[in-house]
This record gives sequence, structure tokens and C-alpha cells, in this order.
Amino acid sequence: MSKFIATISGFIVSGALLYYFQNEIENNTSQIRSKLHNTRNQLEDALPSQLKDSSNKLIHPSKRPNARPQLPIPSITQTQNYINHRFIPTFKTTWNDQVTNIANKLTGFDANESAKNVKSFIEDNSLSKLRGHHLDFSLM
Repeated sequence: MSKFIATISGFIVSGALLYYFQNEIENNTSQIRSKLHNTRNQLEDALPSQLKDSSNKLIHPSKRPNARPQLPIPSITQTQNYINHRFIPTFKTTWNDQVTNIANKLTGFDANESAKNVKSFIEDNSLSKLRGHHLDFSLM
């Protein structure tokens, strides 16, 4: 039961952190946009009169300080979509393939045959065969 409670509390804490950080990012982004808008207005007011006429002819994407940017910042919903539609299925497929491979190896494992192979390997490479070979270390 303690693992269940730990898992549920982990989900609650991670959800609260995600909500908090999403809110902080949105607030910081809106503050930055308003500061940029105010700074742009101050700079336009500081321009000489000859340049003010040409600057008014420029196409500004938006005059509002809280307007959405041209290239949107990836949101948490995009991250959630990536995790739900790409990461989890890929992870699940890889996990299932690995578990299937392990299960197939375990079911196809023959203990008697493996023991015979190990025994013959030990017999073939025993010290008695190595003693039969004369090694000449005099050149070293």
C-alpha cells in the first residue's frame, strides 16, 4: 500500500509543480512582452521627426503588449502531446520487445544442454592438456 501512496503523492506533486511552472512562465512572458512594448514606445518617441514618419510606415505585427509572438513558445500541452503520442508508445514498444526476447530466451533455455557444453568446455581446456604442451620461456 505504501508504494501506491508514494506513486499517487508523486503524481500530485509533479502535477502541482507543472501547474506552478506553467503559470510562472506565462506571467514572466507577459511581463517581458509588456516591458518590450514600453521600451519600443519609448524608443519610437525618442526618434527625430524625420525618422518617426518612416517608422510609422513600418508594419508592426501587433501594438498590444500581451499579443502572442510570431513563433509561439512550446507549451506544456505540446510536451504532453509529444509524451502521449510519441514517447510512451515508443518506450512501450521497446519495453515489450525486450520482455518478449527475455521470455523467449528463458523458455528456450535447456539446462541439460548448457551443463553438457560447460562440462565439455572445461574438459577441453583443463590444466592436464596445458601441461602436455611445453612452453619455452627462455627467449623472453
